[in-house]
Amino acid sequence: MDYRYIKINDIYICRSTNNIMLLAILATIPGVIIEFYYFKIAVLIQIFLSVISSIIFEFIFLKLRKKNLYTFFLDYSSVLTGILLGLSLPILSPWWISIVGSFFSIIVAKQLYGGLGNNIFNPAMSGYAILSISFPILMTNWSFQNNLALLNMLNVSDMMSIIFFTDLEDYYKMMSKFSEMSNFITQSTPLEQMRIQNRSIVTNITSFIFSLENIDIYRHWILINFSFFSGGIFLLIKKIICWRVPFSFLFSLFICCSLDFFYFKHINIFPLIQLFLGSTMMGAFFIATDPVTTSITKIGRIIFGSFIGIFIWIIRVFGGYPDAISFSILLANSVVPLIDYYTQPYIYGKKTK
Repeated sequence: MDYRYIKINDIYICRSTNNIMLLAILATIPGVIIEFYYFKIAVLIQIFLSVISSIIFEFIFLKLRKKNLYTFFLDYSSVLTGILLGLSLPILSPWWISIVGSFFSIIVAKQLYGGLGNNIFNPAMSGYAILSISFPILMTNWSFQNNLALLNMLNVSDMMSIIFFTDLEDYYKMMSKFSEMSNFITQSTPLEQMRIQNRSIVTNITSFIFSLENIDIYRHWILINFSFFSGGIFLLIKKIICWRVPFSFLFSLFICCSLDFFYFKHINIFPLIQLFLGSTMMGAFFIATDPVTTSITKIGRIIFGSFIGIFIWIIRVFGGYPDAISFSILLANSVVPLIDYYTQPYIYGKKTK
């Protein structure tokens, strides 16, 4: 079993991997509860499908590799990966989307690299990125999360029918019909709506300007981000994650958004608001802080988090993915070896170059 030593008041406390994973899973509960309150049982179905399929894929691959199942299988990392992937998916995605995403997360991004501790990229975000590229229409269907009135028209039976018993062709037709019923443009999250509106592509909301009085429209997104923020604070108090990554992540994103808002004027969203839209807080506290795929040095973690914040701003403003969390984290994961190489601390007493 892998162990991690955590220093608290000059006393080193040993935590096992499964203990760390269990605390991280516990910290996601406020976010899951708030999402369940707004998005109903659909979000729980996506989480359940992702968790179960992640566990099954992990079990199968460990059996094929003839690994000790107790050592590797019971570290709960596959459960946490499934939860984060399920929370990232559009709530009415077809059932097989969760399974395909879990396959890439567990098998391709994790086990093919040698399992937990050897993977270069965050498994949950790898699966999400593959799904976004492979199924762009399905993965940008956020109509129901953006328009709660539309979601409230559906009961549990309707949601189950959409997720489990609708073939792909009928699914596209149905989503197109629901999109026409919605007064919102049907892309990802308020960030995409604001981005498109500011580029004057959409004509039916050209007079719409995001300002503080419009917060009520997206209150549920802000509360969801606050719930993940509270879970992140819990992890910081328990010293499960390092403060340097989420702090540098959010600080660099805030600085870039402030420059954009006050000087470049690409997106007319108040900078602080941007920190509480999309999956920003979940990315800052639960995904970017993955101890396997982040830098191991103190200064390296600050650079790593800053890279993510800057990448998010660049992709949100100039790219085609408005939330940008997954691709930003994966890009930052790819430069971690270089960051670690140049930020290694000198050994005391050793002659420097």
